[in-house]
Amino acid sequence: MIKIQLSLLLVALVVGCGDAGPPLAEVSGIVTYDGQPLPTGTITFVPQGEDLPYAYATIQGDGTYYAETPEYGNGVPVGNHKIMISAMKDMGPEAPVELLIPSKYSSDQSSGLTANVVEGENTINFPLEVEKKKRRKL
Repeated sequence: MIKIQLSLLLVALVVGCGDAGPPLAEVSGIVTYDGQPLPTGTITFVPQGEDLPYAYATIQGDGTYYAETPEYGNGVPVGNHKIMISAMKDMGPEAPVELLIPSKYSSDQSSGLTANVVEGENTINFPLEVEKKKRRKL
């Protein structure tokens, strides 16, 4: 009887000790474009460490966001991240979508945006700028 009880206790301990995941930290902030809050969009935190999950956030109407990981819930893995931000306006079924920010921000390779997430609460704002057009010399 004691062997059965010990076996059940061992099984309960093993089942209850799943992968807790990487250390996460709270990350929130505001995204602006040309000085105004970006009213919609998504942010992706692309971790630079191995085997770390991506984190995502939906940008709210006032430009604020709060990031989370699908696998582990609220928070972003602690460490360095490259950032992708995309925002578009749906123009209806017959028209293409309209980009609200330059397409360069929608790739972690071209956005130029980074974030260093540390333990605890992080406020990370993303002030996106309008691309300046290059003038042709005459």
